[in-house]
Amino acid sequence: MTLTDTQKLEALLSGLHRNDAPGLIASVQRQGRILLRQGYGMASLDSGQINTPSTRMRIGSTTKHFACALALLLRNEGMLSIDEPVARWLPELPASQGNRTLRHFMNHTGGTRDYLDLSLISNGMAIVPADGALGYQCRQQEENFAPGEQFMYNNGGYRMLSAVLERVLGVPLAQGLRERLFEPLAMHDTFLWVTDMDPLLGSATSHVAKPEGGFSKGIFPSVILGEGGIASTLDDMQRWITHLLSPRIWPQALSEEMLAPTRLNNGFLHPYGFGLIGETWRGVRIIHHAGGVVGGTCQMLAAPEHGIQIIVMSNRSDVTATEVAQKMLTTLLEEVLAPTDTPANPELVEALGGDYYCAANGRHFSIVRRDDALFLQHFGLPLPLMQSSPGALRVNLLSIIALEVELVENGAGEVVAIDVTEQGNCFRCERIDAHGGHDERGDIGRFAGRWRSEDLGADVVIGEGRPERMEVAGLYGRNIFRLEPLRLGTLLMKSEDPTLPLYGTLRLVAAQKGRGELLLDTARTRGLRLAPVAPHD
Repeated sequence: MTLTDTQKLEALLSGLHRNDAPGLIASVQRQGRILLRQGYGMASLDSGQINTPSTRMRIGSTTKHFACALALLLRNEGMLSIDEPVARWLPELPASQGNRTLRHFMNHTGGTRDYLDLSLISNGMAIVPADGALGYQCRQQEENFAPGEQFMYNNGGYRMLSAVLERVLGVPLAQGLRERLFEPLAMHDTFLWVTDMDPLLGSATSHVAKPEGGFSKGIFPSVILGEGGIASTLDDMQRWITHLLSPRIWPQALSEEMLAPTRLNNGFLHPYGFGLIGETWRGVRIIHHAGGVVGGTCQMLAAPEHGIQIIVMSNRSDVTATEVAQKMLTTLLEEVLAPTDTPANPELVEALGGDYYCAANGRHFSIVRRDDALFLQHFGLPLPLMQSSPGALRVNLLSIIALEVELVENGAGEVVAIDVTEQGNCFRCERIDAHGGHDERGDIGRFAGRWRSEDLGADVVIGEGRPERMEVAGLYGRNIFRLEPLRLGTLLMKSEDPTLPLYGTLRLVAAQKGRGELLLDTARTRGLRLAPVAPHD
């Protein structure tokens, strides 16, 4: 018997029909016809409410293009410019931060530090007060990179965009979004839900899967605005996608502007536009943006030439909306999709496996085998590797991550490094000998002591009690990291909080006099300085 499209889609999600676990809600339309509109699993393990098509869920960073749309509408009305230094509206920012523009924030090329990453490093999952995010941005005296030099995803830029929108409008962002976007489009079930501490009628609870089984509640550790605060329903989000493709309350040119790729200073064209990604995947043009909160994910995906619109929102951390939406698209277009990329042979782990590190920029990668597949891990994030040629691998997800990896061999044919090309820039990562000759515990000892970061607003203690322990006391909480030697003068760091998958490196920079300083790197923070604190301070 031949299955219908609806039956195929329902089969993908059949395992989520449970009354003892959270799940997701999903909507799929094709040429305006509803193929799927269904809730799966529980909306709340507390109340016993089930997920339904009318359940409200957080859409996380899918919020970002809503904020961009509002900014462009205000630009068109002459109320703001997206190309003037943001200090015009946020004079409290240090000069080094205020020279960025809203355009830089909207396409993630501003190069400022990200308040959320800074807070997670120093406070862990502690709740940050409403003004804490902008306060972190105002503390920054240094930068990740110069404006326009790179693309690096940055929630802090969108928090500053949100602050500008509120000051220009003279009302809270929630009111501005409701009056100018939600109400005109009859999105009556959509709200800017700024904190998990406030109730929202008809909303699902986010759930974090525990390693030992079961779930805990997911609480986002700060107020969330234009960077990720919207909660919506399946029907409202389908209305929104339809409007994006055939707009009614703004000109078609504005939708096209939001989808236009971003050109970096080096000429590289990045597929991320203004809160939206437009790219070709397996021969099909798609428009998408995902979102994530603590204990939930979202994916908004459209294939306009095929009339397909997909919305998936999950309220459990171990079911990823992006993967579900990709499987749905594959199911609907399996006859027209170009062949998939060839996965790298997992047996290559014997020749390539292990750690790779770039001393110039603090980037750490490792090549590992998981579930009979080969992955490139970047600060803990596993990226599936594809074979592009005998001496080259690459990463190219249905996302904004694209890396080319060239293998560097010595005269004996052994891989001793990888050359990583990212956004048109190439850097070399030397392979770390797992059997290095230095005294690893003694190396950790060189980092021991007390350190201070003004940009973090945090005090850092290394080696008290256990040599491999780093304790960070931030403005609103604390975090503890486990340290592990990587190479002489460099340590790996990993948060000991199982709900916070935060990884990084610590570099010891020698000084002509004294103890020198440490440089801390994570996926979204580059070269954060930790200065030594004298014993009497």
